[in-house]
Amino acid sequence: MGPRDPVVSPLQAAVHRRLAELARHGGPAGEVEALAAALRAVLAEHRLDAHGRCVTCRPRRTRLLFWRRGRIPCRAYLAAQLRLGATDPTGLPEFPARRHRGRAGYTR
Repeated sequence: MGPRDPVVSPLQAAVHRRLAELARHGGPAGEVEALAAALRAVLAEHRLDAHGRCVTCRPRRTRLLFWRRGRIPCRAYLAAQLRLGATDPTGLPEFPARRHRGRAGYTR
C-alpha cells in the first residue's frame, strides 16, 4: 500500500480510539463491547486501496473520463466519528479551501 492519506488516516485512528475508549469505560458489561465489535466489523469493509480511497465508498467508474475526485474521508468513518462525538479535536482533519478556476479562454 502506498503512503497514508493525511485526511483518511487520522479519521480512522480517531474512530478506533473512541471505540476502544467506549469498550473500556462503557456501560453494561457485554453490551458496549458487542456494539464496538459490530461497528469495527462494518468499518473493516471500508479499507483503503493503494491510492488512499475507500474501496467500498468510491464509485467503480466515473462518468467524466478526466475528472479526478479529491481526497475525501470515507463516509462510514465520517458518520461513525460524528455519531460517536469528537472528543479529540486533533483527530479531525482540516480540509483545505477549494479554489475554483474558470474555463480557459472563457470571457464574458
